[in-house]
Amino acid sequence: MRGSRIGAWLSLVRQGLAVEVGFGTHSLETLVAIAESVEQGVYRPGSLASSDRGIVVTLANPPLRVGAFGGVRAWVDGSAVAPERLRVRAGAGGVWKAASTLSEADPLVLAPGRPTELALDGIDRAPRRRVRVRLEFDSVAIPPLVWLEFDDELPEPSA
Repeated sequence: MRGSRIGAWLSLVRQGLAVEVGFGTHSLETLVAIAESVEQGVYRPGSLASSDRGIVVTLANPPLRVGAFGGVRAWVDGSAVAPERLRVRAGAGGVWKAASTLSEADPLVLAPGRPTELALDGIDRAPRRRVRVRLEFDSVAIPPLVWLEFDDELPEPSA
């Protein structure tokens, strides 16, 4: 996995340089601003929470950011979350589904305006200043990989 992450970073740097050379620094700055805006519109800042089994992340799913995903992976502070410890559910009160059971035939569908929760079981729930979470989604369409990475504070567990 490590080599593919380095390859992904190198690809991103190469693509960024190609945009800068072809269209100028202003275009590159605009693309970064758009990416940050999309990230802030998908992840609900402050929604990172403790659960009885670990932590929970909530995605807002704004109208323009929807899709079907045949696989989901997660990392917390750089450490991978085992697939059997990652659960997803669409909509508040929906049924939890193990991420390891997702497939192209039975994908996670992110519907517009319907929040999606991801439970990362077995993650230390101790309050910390900042937690870095990376989520990767295997799209059943194009682009094949969609990812989101954010930092947030993990508050005191609820009673």
